[in-house]
Amino acid sequence: MDVLVCGAGVAGAALAYWLRHHGFTPTVVERAPRVRAGGYAAGLRGEALDVLDRMALLERAEALDLRLGDTAMADEYAALPVAVRAGDLEILRDDLAGLLYQATRREVEYVFGDSIATLEQTVGDVRVTFDRGQPRRFDLVAGADGLYSRIRSLVFGPPELFVRHLGLYTAVFGLPGHFGTEEGGRVHRVPGKAAAVLGTRDGTRARAALHFASGPLAYDRDDAGQHKRIVAGRFADEGRLVRRLLEEMRGAKDLFFEANAQVEMHRWFSGRVVLLGDAGYCAASASGRGASQALIGAYILAGELAADGGHARAFAAYEREMRGFVAEHQHLGREGADQFFLGTPPQEGLDRTTAARPYLIRLKDYVPGFAAERPSPGRAAR
Repeated sequence: MDVLVCGAGVAGAALAYWLRHHGFTPTVVERAPRVRAGGYAAGLRGEALDVLDRMALLERAEALDLRLGDTAMADEYAALPVAVRAGDLEILRDDLAGLLYQATRREVEYVFGDSIATLEQTVGDVRVTFDRGQPRRFDLVAGADGLYSRIRSLVFGPPELFVRHLGLYTAVFGLPGHFGTEEGGRVHRVPGKAAAVLGTRDGTRARAALHFASGPLAYDRDDAGQHKRIVAGRFADEGRLVRRLLEEMRGAKDLFFEANAQVEMHRWFSGRVVLLGDAGYCAASASGRGASQALIGAYILAGELAADGGHARAFAAYEREMRGFVAEHQHLGREGADQFFLGTPPQEGLDRTTAARPYLIRLKDYVPGFAAERPSPGRAAR
């Protein structure tokens, strides 16, 4: 079947990988002109690492671990037993999305700089028009286009029906590498606001994360200049570290600015359209689990579609497998936001949330088997 995937982030690229692996023909459409840069670090644990292992991408992901600063340390980590290594992996979200894109770009059609304008479901297909491209027909459509999903709005209704704000906004942007050495781990915190510098262990890369409490704000999601003005206004006169960060933010090309919010829906599919990742069940960045949900959801959705029984059965089975997992993650997201309002430093709160052991999900061995022909070093053969 031909499947249109809306969104080239972690969820969309991972779904494209597994659809192609199972013999489908995925097409990925992405509104941005390229894979999006920026964003927070993604903490991956347990089953999410297992998915990367089955994609034969775990070693490359481990090499991007923010906690690893030099080759010797990476070699030492790779030699640890599986049970120890599977404990945690911290990777920048755009690094992870880039890794998945590179693993799929030769076998998957990516259409950048375009988005879905309308879609019409029929008994046998979905007829899609685009803002720029020619109309096309697909057997199925998957919305993996984030918190303010265009697919969700077209099929299920406007964002206000499903998006639940947690009273917190986050801005993240890249910094010169020396910030990781000079200021890495520094936190500035006052009531309702916090700023932190996140640096790799070797100090070669760094990012700033600024959080502030607020009710829902009205702004243009595509206007980075407006985002910068909002953040600068909230953090005016907040001390030396924040002044330096705001100066760097003015020239940042990779600013990520979004609310900590959750998506709550009674159903993630309608007819031939299904939602994946933040589009259907965002847990908020305060949960530290969004990327894990995306990887695991993509694996399960594609696997259920590959099994016999048709798309309606597959969508229902995917939702049954994921519901408890998502509910626990959303609980962690609310706890993470609460810690901010209780005065816990943002990274410490995220670390606490990430360290919690959530609902376990058993990954089925979907036909026709794993993509990897051999196990990663240090992992038992399957």
